[in-house]
Amino acid sequence: METAQVMNTQTMRPPVADVAGVPRYDAVYRVLHWSMAGIFITAVVLGFWASLLPSGTSPRRELLVVHKSLGAMVFVLALMRLTYRLTHAPPAYPAVFSRLIRVASSVNHWVLYALMLAMPITGYVNSAAGGAPLQWFWLFDMPRLLTKNVELAHLSKQMHAALAWAVYLVLAAHVGATIWHSAIKRDGTLARMTGRGGPAR
Repeated sequence: METAQVMNTQTMRPPVADVAGVPRYDAVYRVLHWSMAGIFITAVVLGFWASLLPSGTSPRRELLVVHKSLGAMVFVLALMRLTYRLTHAPPAYPAVFSRLIRVASSVNHWVLYALMLAMPITGYVNSAAGGAPLQWFWLFDMPRLLTKNVELAHLSKQMHAALAWAVYLVLAAHVGATIWHSAIKRDGTLARMTGRGGPAR
């Protein structure tokens, strides 16, 4: 009986998709995606860590320098990625994707784009208007485009903190969806961004 149940469970699992037939992202998309993912997630983790430490102490100061530097990189890369997306259409969704999954995927991606622009902007405004250091990895000072404004600094700080929670939720949904597609649906979705799929489009 137990053997039969195991066999039934195995046969009920969807077969692994033939990744050769799954349209993949081109090399530019893939490089931008994985570099931004690493930088953005690192910035988020360091920012959260710094938020737990007393203001003006070490290593909070050092963490914030790296956090701001990575944030500036995310902002530039996000602009590059948006420009590339608007000029180079992404590959079509796999045929197995339902309309709901396609809409959810599209919404998740565009919200991530918005957050990767909004987080650096609000963080910059907070530091610039608050008179905080704007160093880029201790190599040089980033331009300070705003004069000191306590109210603006406070408002942008609140916005930055609120958006951080949105980042946690959206990243969790993004990673969760990737795991669901790869481990449960096994539809070759991850292959689209790893280069193991079909022809780049």
